[in-house]
Amino acid sequence: MQWKLPAIRVTPDLLYPGAPPFLTNTFLLTVVSALIIIGIFVFASRHPKQVPGRMQNFVEWVFELLLNLCREVAGDENGKRFFPWVATIFLLVLIGNWWEVIPGIETIGLKSTDVAGCAGVNSAGVFLTGPVSNCITPFLRPPSTDLNFTVALAIISVVITQIYGFKLLGPRVQIGRYIILNEGPIGLIVGILEFFLELLRVLSLSFRLFGNLFAGDVLLLVMALISVGVGAIPFYFLELFV
Repeated sequence: MQWKLPAIRVTPDLLYPGAPPFLTNTFLLTVVSALIIIGIFVFASRHPKQVPGRMQNFVEWVFELLLNLCREVAGDENGKRFFPWVATIFLLVLIGNWWEVIPGIETIGLKSTDVAGCAGVNSAGVFLTGPVSNCITPFLRPPSTDLNFTVALAIISVVITQIYGFKLLGPRVQIGRYIILNEGPIGLIVGILEFFLELLRVLSLSFRLFGNLFAGDVLLLVMALISVGVGAIPFYFLELFV
């Protein structure tokens, strides 16, 4: 029988039958990604030295790179304010996305009974191989292929932007971006549009990240299917930078 493409679903899969709704394969990798980041920075800063070692030097380089980016965009003082949020989201998304190019991710899992034709399959093993390969529900899946993850990050970004707007510009200036009364009807319409655009940023930010990763994920699976794994190799390098 021909090797089959795994069941491609937008929604994440539960880690095991009967698991709590939040305990999905994407949630697991989200937690692992966060723990990896925390572990790296705790290890690097545990015994700081005047002449840094390799790990400390790497962490300082990452910090300096992101801090300089924040300073270029927002200035020295505000750049320091925004840096913790920017660095945290950047590193979490970066590590979470790179899971996609690691062999074994989304190819090892448990038998799925909710896929058509899989209910009567006695055993599909744990690897995504053989004629029953589409019956595998993977243990692990990159976080950004889950809309819950990308929407949550988008909401956090928009809310934090508003909080800093009120804090740094003041309520009058911040609200004045959306309620413009001194420029006639056109100004009022522009302000209302700006308010709705702020809400739409949640959709644009979340679907942009989700679309890039989910499409790349499907691309790697399809190329591996039609070329016995070899044709997917060039796309691994592409996805590494996406």
